[in-house]
Amino acid sequence: MQVLPPTGIAAEIEALTRADNPTIRPDTLVIRLVGRIDVATATEIATAWSERPDGISRLLLDIESPGGSLAATEDVIRALAAIREQARIDTLVRHGAMCASACVAVFMQGEDRAAGGASVWMFHGVCYADSNIPSLAQTGRFLDLLREAGASEAFLCRLEEEGFVTTAGKLWISGYELFHLYKANVITRLLEPWRRESPTLPERLPFEAR
Repeated sequence: MQVLPPTGIAAEIEALTRADNPTIRPDTLVIRLVGRIDVATATEIATAWSERPDGISRLLLDIESPGGSLAATEDVIRALAAIREQARIDTLVRHGAMCASACVAVFMQGEDRAAGGASVWMFHGVCYADSNIPSLAQTGRFLDLLREAGASEAFLCRLEEEGFVTTAGKLWISGYELFHLYKANVITRLLEPWRRESPTLPERLPFEAR
């Protein structure tokens, strides 16, 4: 995660309802966010929500992202806060998906925060462009976002005390480790590792636990 917007491919936003996938609840709009969080992401999420069909009272944010800039992340959090005033927000990181860096703060905006035990998570300090040395002040801003969303204080202290966010480097862990070993309260529910499929035709990817 960088203080300033990074270069790279911006996130793709796709909005889905039950009309697109029968495993989606009738009251739910799924917003699938894949890619880097950038300056346009907050506006795109807000637009997708504003264009939702009648009868939608829940947003499920399905995320797979390497992160993005701190400023863009704060914009996304503000956009989600506005949506939360009128709807429930849940978040999802699928088995095999990655939620790295700034993505974690966005994921934590959900009430039910579901993730696969085989998902991939990465934590590091906030750096200025062309540097891998964390800015302690900007990293503190990021940790406050996690703290305000309910992350375990013991986990946040560990990130700092063990140098995971205060020195150059990256901490890579699985969803299982984040939930069971670090007890971070980032993930509130692990997805089941086994999902039955039709023996004849592949199912559409379900969005709800069975």
